[in-house]
Amino acid sequence: MFCKRAGVSELSPHACRHSHALHLLEAGADIKYISERLGHKSVETTYDTYTHITKKIERNALDLLIIIL
Repeated sequence: MFCKRAGVSELSPHACRHSHALHLLEAGADIKYISERLGHKSVETTYDTYTHITKKIERNALDLLIIIL
């Protein structure tokens, strides 16, 4: 109902969860924090599920490399 009023597509709870994790990763949040927030038993679950490379994550990593060099 709220999505219709706002004129945006409805998202499933899974899509919202996935987006939430990706936004945290892109913002630089620690993977351990994200894992605990999502209730995963291990960081590996979070890492394997949510860390496919986005352009922003790739750009942030390259920026860090430039700073280091």
